[in-house]
Amino acid sequence: MRKIQKGHYGYIRARKKTLLIRTIILFLGVFILLAMGFALTHTKKNLLTVAAIVSVLPAANQAVVLFALLPYHGREREEYESVREMVGNGILDTELILTSKNDRSMPIDYAYVHPTGLYCFSSDSKLDIPKTEQYIRTMLKTNHLNTHVKLFRDFRQFQRRLRELEPVDRNTCEEKLLKIEGVLRAISI
Repeated sequence: MRKIQKGHYGYIRARKKTLLIRTIILFLGVFILLAMGFALTHTKKNLLTVAAIVSVLPAANQAVVLFALLPYHGREREEYESVREMVGNGILDTELILTSKNDRSMPIDYAYVHPTGLYCFSSDSKLDIPKTEQYIRTMLKTNHLNTHVKLFRDFRQFQRRLRELEPVDRNTCEEKLLKIEGVLRAISI
């Protein structure tokens, strides 16, 4: 099975599945180490117990990312295909969950990178639009990229804006646009 890259359709579902499997395997390893240590020495004071305790850290790390992703889901396939059709071979990312040290996660359903700006759509009604736009601008400026950022909550307005834009081809666009996409992917889970 081919690994689905960040920013592509189906990423959230695939990432949840991968994290769940890893988390189960890692915690299972912890319990096996504990059981083996107790079975061999008949006491919990042994090196296998120490190894089990140290093994909890990577397992917990996987579990934290899994729990952070649980509330989020991708959009419907038909909707994605309609947006994909509008932008053609342009730079479109989907299923991005931006993370910040200070704020809660910011789900971005679609992000279209265009020479005139970055156009995003989020269906999350709790998302603070101005704060999210400012966060994206700040992260882009930190990486020496400056562009207009517009985040839509109304899907029809987002579609209308995409139709107004001239098509851009990913293969022949400016390198700056690909760097903007790279920053978006870097700041998302």
